[in-house]
Amino acid sequence: MTLSTRPNAQDPRVIRTRQLIQQAFLELLRTRDFQQVTVSDITRHATINRVTFYTHYTDKYELMDDMINSQLIQLIYKGIDTHNGLQPESLTLLLCALCDYHEYSANECHRNNPEVRQMMEKQVKIQLEEYILDQLTKQQPEQEPAQLKVVATMISWSLYGASLRWSQERSNARETSQQLAARMMPLVTTLF
Repeated sequence: MTLSTRPNAQDPRVIRTRQLIQQAFLELLRTRDFQQVTVSDITRHATINRVTFYTHYTDKYELMDDMINSQLIQLIYKGIDTHNGLQPESLTLLLCALCDYHEYSANECHRNNPEVRQMMEKQVKIQLEEYILDQLTKQQPEQEPAQLKVVATMISWSLYGASLRWSQERSNARETSQQLAARMMPLVTTLF
């Protein structure tokens, strides 16, 4: 197998190997900064060889992107009916899932690792905006695409920003994510 050939992502062996690599990477990130973690550290911790790592990922940046896209984004989309378009209920689920995501990322990654947080934030915002744009396009096909893009950006960044701010408050002093959603939905739904 050449380095440019990607393994079958549905193969159970591939799935197990990727999980092993990702788990090793997460465990290392709990104690080290992203820049300090090397591919050698990951392979040693995962008890695999470097060739196996490079069969699945080109570098630790691709590994991080894959982890965000495949695992953390699932937190955001869980329980959302993608066939109903954007409804207050689906936006509420998105906001609550984003709150869960912020709690998860604070616990899973080294707290003082700004590079990891920035990479995660970038990927989540991209995925969230793409999802909302897709839903808006299905819901309002007659609307101008540029206008829908602006609305998708406003909604996604509003949800992301509010959930981030929520997660930064002391947990014993903040409202629940459901309460936050109840206050936000009347404002967000006026955008579309």
